[in-house]
Amino acid sequence: MSIKRPISIAYSPDTDDAFMILALKERRVDWEDFEFSFTVGDIQELNEAALTNKYDITAISVGAYPTLRDRYLMMPVGASVGDEFGPAIVTSPCSNLRVDDLAGRRVAVPGINTSAHIAAQSLFGPFEPVPMYFMNIKDAVLRGDVEAGILIHELQLDPSSAGLRKITDLGKLWHKKFSLPLPLGANAVSRNIEAEVATRLNRIYRKSIETGLASRSQTIAAAVSSAAAKDTLSPELGDRYISMYVNERSLEFQPDVLTGIQTLFSEGARCGLFAPIELERHLVN
Repeated sequence: MSIKRPISIAYSPDTDDAFMILALKERRVDWEDFEFSFTVGDIQELNEAALTNKYDITAISVGAYPTLRDRYLMMPVGASVGDEFGPAIVTSPCSNLRVDDLAGRRVAVPGINTSAHIAAQSLFGPFEPVPMYFMNIKDAVLRGDVEAGILIHELQLDPSSAGLRKITDLGKLWHKKFSLPLPLGANAVSRNIEAEVATRLNRIYRKSIETGLASRSQTIAAAVSSAAAKDTLSPELGDRYISMYVNERSLEFQPDVLTGIQTLFSEGARCGLFAPIELERHLVN
């Protein structure tokens, strides 16, 4: 009996990540000669864990990749991309702040290295970022701990139901300025993995997404039941969220997405958040 190679996979607790990995977790996809293990973690926790190569494959914020470039390659499958939609910028219901008023303000963000933070600094910064766990941003805004917040994952779908006032949408602002989609999340594979193996893992991950899409209703139900926001996420909202973030863009990086990623990197470097980086040198083939 041959010994299978262990591969650790980490993903975030939001519905689209759970959807994309579910078929693989349930062995509806051939594991070939690998033995996969799975860990769920907040996206900022995963960004930080990647600094020590903790996982072989990990979900990351696209905006975190420049700080991980020496440890990981970006995988062209499993990305979450906003096509004129994305993280919601919210305030308390009694606030009259507009986007143009947010420069210099205290704004809750789901992590310093997240794509949402980098895009926001590019679009209406500089502001004072207050990083926190993404599920805590709503309450921080309502309590007045911060003057505004950036909601990611399922919370962005209907902020008013949580008593928040939505100012605008980062994806819309990004598209208005750059005429590009806003890349938010992606997967990365450790540079400790051989190139041929990384290519095979990329193919297996894509098969998991394809299998999930082929049995969409079943996969959505399971993904919603395991999401961090499951207590406030109806099947209808779950379906809507999956339609937004799991589609043909999740199967490979399309040309406009590649340009969107490079633009996010260029804007982050311009804002002084990391050194310049050229994406094409850091992709799994």
